[in-house]
Amino acid sequence: MNMRGLIAVSALTIVAAGCTATTSLDDVDDPFELYELATSPAKHQTLLFGSFDGQAPLAVVRVDGTGQRHVHLLAFDGGNWMEKTNVALEPGVLFVDVARIDGGDRLVTYRSSGVHGLDPDTGTELPLVDATTDFHAPEGAGIPHLDVMRDLNGDGRDDLCLPDTDGFWIALQSSDGSFAEAVKIGVPEPFLDAKAYGDERTYGEVGITPQNTPWYLRRVHRLDFDRDGRQDLAFWNNDHFLVYLQDDAGGFSRPPRKLVTDVPFDFDGPYSLAFQYGDTGVASLLLGFADRKELTILNGFEDLDGDGVADLVTFTLSGRSPLRLAGRYHVHFGRPTPGGTSFAAEPDTSATAPGRSAGGTAWGYASQMYLDFDNDGATDMGLAAVNTSLGGMVRAMAANSISMELALYGLRDRQYPARPDWTRTVRTRFAPLDKRGPMFPTVLVGDVNGDGRSDLLTGERWDELNVFLGTPGKDPVAERPIKVAVDLPGNELNARLADLDKDGKEDLVIQHPSAKGPGRISILMAQ
Repeated sequence: MNMRGLIAVSALTIVAAGCTATTSLDDVDDPFELYELATSPAKHQTLLFGSFDGQAPLAVVRVDGTGQRHVHLLAFDGGNWMEKTNVALEPGVLFVDVARIDGGDRLVTYRSSGVHGLDPDTGTELPLVDATTDFHAPEGAGIPHLDVMRDLNGDGRDDLCLPDTDGFWIALQSSDGSFAEAVKIGVPEPFLDAKAYGDERTYGEVGITPQNTPWYLRRVHRLDFDRDGRQDLAFWNNDHFLVYLQDDAGGFSRPPRKLVTDVPFDFDGPYSLAFQYGDTGVASLLLGFADRKELTILNGFEDLDGDGVADLVTFTLSGRSPLRLAGRYHVHFGRPTPGGTSFAAEPDTSATAPGRSAGGTAWGYASQMYLDFDNDGATDMGLAAVNTSLGGMVRAMAANSISMELALYGLRDRQYPARPDWTRTVRTRFAPLDKRGPMFPTVLVGDVNGDGRSDLLTGERWDELNVFLGTPGKDPVAERPIKVAVDLPGNELNARLADLDKDGKEDLVIQHPSAKGPGRISILMAQ
């Protein structure tokens, strides 16, 4: 790996250092070139990707020791990273996002007065949408990134989808970059009066927070229900869907259309699991003495077989403890009906989650993603789950070692196999004396060499990244990884993939923030 020196960039305190040539740990070419940026101390730091000002692909939003908020835009000229903009934010910004507005990427801020767009030259926040929500920022939360800007109607422009406890504010973007007046659609949060496990407050009293915003947004479903080539919005409402059909102008018609389905499920979204164990003691949860439950959850809609008709996916969980639940995904292929889409009550195919840690889906310890590993046009299913058994937790606490099970199911002839096509266990090292604490395994999927195939990146050691390149044929990735020498984070959320230089290859960005001294951002540019 070619190591670029630490470059001097004003407020980011990037200091010059000698260039040190390092190499891949294998005899194959290293897929990355490493750039290290040393950052000033920060109580909280958020990284966002985009094409800011047409040139800067990376934004750093930083809260310093005095509480002052800064935005740094970083540009890459093909050989070096440099700071392009450094502006201060006025107090009161609660969270940020990135939106494609009028052909360019803009940093978007949310404060109690509404949604604003940041002018990177002056630091001025210009009003975009006059919509507010019951947002509760925990003390010390900093300025998190929340994904509220998204293309709802498929016109290539990002719109606002802001969750509230009684529905969702949406504001559609026009061709000139302005936003329509926000309207509230959807249904109220179904668990407003319930208490999540371990919380004395009702979910309504908790309000909208950085932690539960993804839970809310999972209740916004997109599908082309009437098969007119336009994406519609759907919300589950107790025993039926409310479907807002997209019209010729790109808006969503009201009142919504009612859709009753024969597919049985209990709740919408894995987060509902947090409300099912309110009276269960801690010992019963850990040891599996609670009453056995079997819950089926709406996972969402996706056109898995590529026939142009949306398919409905559910997720069934069974077991006595949320820490030890078996999981199975069921696919109900969509069937065209006059003016709509229907789904049969019985699933057409299924895929089993690895291990018995599927309950972690609600809290981020298990995940599911759609991808096309073999480039056949059908949607494969990738599944991952951290070992949350009692033994797994003891190993994490006593030995700082965490394991994660990975599984891949390829869809062939509209069927997932009874057993996964590919499995792997990612386990961080047994290191009981390591003062850094447990290392959560880094697992990322993306195309880092631009060949159109998905590659797998895993981290099991603090100083080493494994890169399994995608391969043609039966095995989705190479059996032997390319080992890359780089410092990895203990929190896997601090490592992300993004195509920073728009060359068709995804780059890896790792942040090592520090409140007491200089931090670092490691940028691995794909070669």
